[in-house]
Amino acid sequence: MSGVYYIADTSLTNKSAYTHHVIKMCDAFSQKKNTILIIPFLKKKNIYNSIKKNYLLTSRRKFFIFSILNFKPINFFHRIFFAYKVANYLKDKNSTLILTRSFMTSVFLTIFSINHIIEIHSELRGLTKFLLIKLNFINSKYISKIIFISNALKKKFRIENKYKILILHDAVDIKNFKHIRNSEKIKFVSYVGSFHKGKGVEIIYELAKKFKKLFFNVYGDKLDNKFKSLKNIKFYGFINYSDVPSRLSKSDLLLLPSQEVQYGRSNSVNISNYNSPLKMFDYLAAGKVIVSSKLDGICEILKHNQNSILVNGFEVSAWERTMKTILDKNYNLKKIRRNSLKTAKKFTWINRVENILLAYRPLKK
Repeated sequence: MSGVYYIADTSLTNKSAYTHHVIKMCDAFSQKKNTILIIPFLKKKNIYNSIKKNYLLTSRRKFFIFSILNFKPINFFHRIFFAYKVANYLKDKNSTLILTRSFMTSVFLTIFSINHIIEIHSELRGLTKFLLIKLNFINSKYISKIIFISNALKKKFRIENKYKILILHDAVDIKNFKHIRNSEKIKFVSYVGSFHKGKGVEIIYELAKKFKKLFFNVYGDKLDNKFKSLKNIKFYGFINYSDVPSRLSKSDLLLLPSQEVQYGRSNSVNISNYNSPLKMFDYLAAGKVIVSSKLDGICEILKHNQNSILVNGFEVSAWERTMKTILDKNYNLKKIRRNSLKTAKKFTWINRVENILLAYRPLKK
């Protein structure tokens, strides 16, 4: 195996968790193999240095970025064309490891008899669901491994060959985090992430109204007009990932108030039960106390009163009760902080890549 081709149907200029994941994976792969990231379109040609700075890349070796289209895809048919172009380009490169997060690309790689790995972070829908599930492309011999982001997501698929399955949660670079002494007094509470439906930002706002002696920092999307100004909550808007570790290190509690119905970037599929949020691993690496909703995907990593505090319920009142219990010093926060950092050390990007390289087997001719 001479190198790695990573195919992602995304733009490197957007700020989504998808893009973050792809960039971090390519950075980790490049520590082991020559790595080429194939994307649809790249407006700026010399983008690597800004990516390295914004995402705190750690590899001494660059990964290469190759855009295969000369226009930005804006609809589903463009994405089909991208998938076809990628498969046509890779048809003579079977000695390499080929990995994709694009369902349609996986379909075309299969049609072209190209061995590859597919990584799945959400349920399928539309045409890709028809092709991969109804026509059973998902069980093709040309898909050598299927990576699921959580066990909870794996249960939604029927995979005939169980040896193909890898469960690999998201990850974090521990090196990006500096650990400062924690204050025994809880004062600063933070959230980092999007404001998509079901992310629970409304819960944070209600908590700020209730706990006026705490100061809440919210980093993510643009401020919604429905959140009126309060003295003890500040909405910062989007910050670069390079700023995230330092902001988390200055916090005492980190919130993950995901709701029962939660949507990701597609805004059409409920991801709540199987989601494994990237920010959860950043929270763990910060070595802080995480207060989180109790959902299947999250609970594969977070354990109550061990490396986190899990809220038994989604309503504001459940969160208020849990916060009051924390402030009344009914938890061993020192133990929870210590265990959160221990957990993070198990889920690094380089460990994730090593698991893939170890599991990969080229298709025998």
